[in-house]
Amino acid sequence: MIKKVLIYTIAFFLLAPYLFSQSRDELIIKGIDYVYQLKFDSATAIFQPMADREPKDPTGPFFLAMTEWWRVYVNKEDHSNDDNYLSKVDWCIRVCDERIDANENDDWATFLKGGVIGYRGFINSIRENWLKAIDDGREGLNLIQRAYELNPGNKDAIFGIGLYNYAADYVVQRYPFLKAVLFFFPKGNKELGLQQLRDCAENGKFSKTEASVVLCFVHLKYEKNYPEAVKYAVKLTQMYPQNPMFQRFLGICYIGLFKWMEADTLYMNILANNDSAKTGYTGPYVKREASYYYAVAISKMNRLDEALKYYEQAYNLSKELDKDDQSPFQVFSVLGMGIIYDQKQNHSEAVKYYDRVIEMKDIDNSRETAQKFKQSGMK
Repeated sequence: MIKKVLIYTIAFFLLAPYLFSQSRDELIIKGIDYVYQLKFDSATAIFQPMADREPKDPTGPFFLAMTEWWRVYVNKEDHSNDDNYLSKVDWCIRVCDERIDANENDDWATFLKGGVIGYRGFINSIRENWLKAIDDGREGLNLIQRAYELNPGNKDAIFGIGLYNYAADYVVQRYPFLKAVLFFFPKGNKELGLQQLRDCAENGKFSKTEASVVLCFVHLKYEKNYPEAVKYAVKLTQMYPQNPMFQRFLGICYIGLFKWMEADTLYMNILANNDSAKTGYTGPYVKREASYYYAVAISKMNRLDEALKYYEQAYNLSKELDKDDQSPFQVFSVLGMGIIYDQKQNHSEAVKYYDRVIEMKDIDNSRETAQKFKQSGMK
């Protein structure tokens, strides 16, 4: 505790000239920039004095909560900061409620309350607290919409509405059985949602970068639109080269675009940072992902023995992490090893791996692919 206070104190004095010479909005943008650089203590040194000076203004508590949100997000498997994050959320909601009780048309307090609850919903979904996530999503959306009605010029509110429009439409299309659960939610519109997110990425005041992050993730994960995703991934990594999330986005773009040499360099760097325990790169989940995609890239460059080693590493990590389930990394690492033995002209050994895949969980037609390769080899 003493060490943390000392860090904040030093950071405050280093930042003092900026704190007293810049406007409130400039300070917020500077603090947000520190968050994306993973300089959480520097961000706190901006937002904490803001909260202390104006105890009835929810702005400081909101951005302190978002700073802690990113601490959680960059290392999602570590639950040690969850309580600290949730306490900041409760603080922000309490201050927002006091402002709204005094003035029900306070658009800024309404917007911040909606935003902080919506992001809490995201953490609840990561922690598989699904009912809480749904409740947070519904309440957060209602508040964001109310804030936008009160202030249609708030481009940052468009971010939340756009995110909902995309997600609600995608979920219903992808998982029709969830229609009943979402019956009381407004209908989504995927194309409108993407348009609104692009609007925020270009014109938002505080959410420009976050909108770019979401657009990159959506095009990468759900749309499989790698040429569009890589535009945002390159932009984000150039702005914040030390942020591992953006590095990981870019790596998957390279894999999707068959840019094997670029992927080789990037994943080798991620693995080196993991080995040296660099902030944001630590943990077995990061190592598994990087090992798998590194194996994919170098296998395409005909470095077969090295690729086999990293597929095995990804598989072994998956066995530890997946517990009673089988992740895509586990299944496709086994399939990848089979393909490598076929590339090495050892089909009989490859068949052993294909048989294992056939016995494993079927993910994205993995069994059918393994059966085809078993019969005719990997062409």
